[in-house]
Amino acid sequence: MRGKYYDVVNFSRKYKAGMRSLFLDLKRWRKFTTRYRLDWEKARFTPENQDAIPKQRGIYVFTAELSPAKLPPHGYILYVGIAGDKSAGTLYKRYGQYLREGKEANNRPAIVYMLKNWEKDLFFNFVPLPKTSIDLARMESAFINAIIPPFNERDVNAEVFAARAAGL
Repeated sequence: MRGKYYDVVNFSRKYKAGMRSLFLDLKRWRKFTTRYRLDWEKARFTPENQDAIPKQRGIYVFTAELSPAKLPPHGYILYVGIAGDKSAGTLYKRYGQYLREGKEANNRPAIVYMLKNWEKDLFFNFVPLPKTSIDLARMESAFINAIIPPFNERDVNAEVFAARAAGL
């Protein structure tokens, strides 16, 4: 009997370690709008794929996906970010920063967890937006507050932050 309960405890620990809240409010998702065309591209997040990332400013999204898989195509948006809004940053540079971040301890343990936990199934989705007249921070905020990705912990509006803090 002891082995049976031990297996349940171990499975429970493993199950809970992989759990993340998914915000599935399609009405709210539909409210995300932008006047800019977003032609998403993606690359599996590996060091070898950094050269495929443009040296331009833009918006990016990390997703966890099984590809190839025997399941229907799907993925989860884990994190949304921007590169180059108020700096000379580019998607290429930001990609490299995440590659380094995944190898070292830093002040963003949730991001390191995301990078390590799904490293074989993590994708970097991006849209280059080279025009400096595009307010990337505003677009990022609208995107985050529509989707509410699990690893954008501090970038949400006050309403979402309060609900998260309350455990809702």
